Amino acid sequence: MRCHPMKYRTLLALAFTVGTASAVDYKTQVAPIFRQKCFACHSVTQKVKGKVALDDAKLPEQIGAGKNIIPGEAMKSTMFINCTLPDDDADVMPPDGKNRLTAAELDVLKAWITEGASLTAGGAAPAPAPAAATTVGAPGDGPLMKWTNTEGKTIEAHFMGLDGGGVLLKIPSTGVTHIFPLDKLSAESQTQAKSATK
Repeated sequence: MRCHPMKYRTLLALAFTVGTASAVDYKTQVAPIFRQKCFACHSVTQKVKGKVALDDAKLPEQIGAGKNIIPGEAMKSTMFINCTLPDDDADVMPPDGKNRLTAAELDVLKAWITEGASLTAGGAAPAPAPAAATTVGAPGDGPLMKWTNTEGKTIEAHFMGLDGGGVLLKIPSTGVTHIFPLDKLSAESQTQAKSATK
């Protein structure tokens, strides 16, 4: 999936806080999506449409069998389904094609629900290892490498290519591909990305 680097400035920091074997973290990855894309209509601090409030304190009311978020069943969860509908569908969220979730945000939401929609599970401390190539993943995946951001945090991800001013990295634990701005990666990781395309 190819997306514009500017949309992932915040996701860059978030992805680097999650270890490769960790679940999607609600507080750092999912809650910001709800705040940015859903709170205008689904927050007790603004308004609550359709009796759906996504504030931290109210969210548990939306999670469970027969509710808007069915743990482990993203494709059966009304919340996820409505976010993937076409702009002209009466049930699409957010409505009227405004402030739609990006493909990467949908991937995060889907992974979070699939992993159980936990409000507490999340990122482990990042590995301190320097950037270095390791193994090759599934067919179609690029080499699994260690990537370090400008803050010194490291993740392991498959190199999927360059896209404009960003590098496409697939996180093994979620299978989600993100585009990270090259200028937010360490000098070593920038060099690694450029040399991996040769």
